[in-house]
Amino acid sequence: MLDFNRVNISASSVSVGINEAIERAALRSIRQPRSYLGASIVGHECLRRVQYDWFCDPVHAARTYEIFERGHYFEQRSRQHLVDAGFRFAPSLALAFSAADGLLRGHADGIIIAGPDLPGLYLIYPLIWEHKALGAKGWKKLERDGLTKAFPEYAAQVALYQAYLDVTNPALFTALNADTCERLSKLKAADDRDTFGWSLIPVTRPYLVETLSQTKLQRPISLAKARRRSGRLAGHRAQRPAEGGL
Repeated sequence: MLDFNRVNISASSVSVGINEAIERAALRSIRQPRSYLGASIVGHECLRRVQYDWFCDPVHAARTYEIFERGHYFEQRSRQHLVDAGFRFAPSLALAFSAADGLLRGHADGIIIAGPDLPGLYLIYPLIWEHKALGAKGWKKLERDGLTKAFPEYAAQVALYQAYLDVTNPALFTALNADTCERLSKLKAADDRDTFGWSLIPVTRPYLVETLSQTKLQRPISLAKARRRSGRLAGHRAQRPAEGGL
């Protein structure tokens, strides 16, 4: 007798059994929460979300960790393409910063210190380089709306690197479409005061204090509210902190 039922290979015993084994292995390698607040998560508007992302490292499916690793892979590929094209990068020791007694830290993807002649384009070196691998939907959103509107948390991350690493020339943001492997690049000026990251920098200290509070934040709290609670910061211009903290 002919079987006209549709075959669902993902539900087969072989596929299910192997995937379950992979998931069990992933659970054994769960990372512990960081002891510091990273620049990659500090840019979200909601303090409660940042607190959760910092203190409560969520348990992800193995597939999610593979997506993270995919991002690292594509970053290295894009970096190598830039090197092959004639761009020069600063050593990795130049990419990290630490502030607020080590409670706020970050590590940029790269600092480009020189590059080839590009007809019709003038880049000012050194400049921060940040790379993200995005799904097709996010990539198209970035292409349509720009970095600050499409991904304000990424714009904040770049702004923090520019400020704390004292590399204030326009940064180069590279995005790769993980579905098609298309790349797009955008410059982000360090003096763009509409960028959320710059509004974040002067409130980082009270922001950290509130985030570090032993009292669980019961409802979403925005940075705008945090700024209003700290009136002495009104109108404060974002600057690179002095050595030793904020």
